Amino acid sequence: MLNTKLDVVVVGTPDITKLSDSEQRTLFETLYARVLELAKKTD
Repeated sequence: MLNTKLDVVVVGTPDITKLSDSEQRTLFETLYARVLELAKKTD
C-alpha cells in the first residue's frame, strides 16, 4: 500500500470551481500524474 505524506500549503480559500474547465482538467491530470510517479517510485 502507498503511504506517502504530502504537504499542501494554501494561501487564501481555494475554490476549484473558479477555474475554467481546462484549468480544472490540467490540475487533476497533474495531481494524478504525480500520484502515479510516487506509486512507481515506491515499487
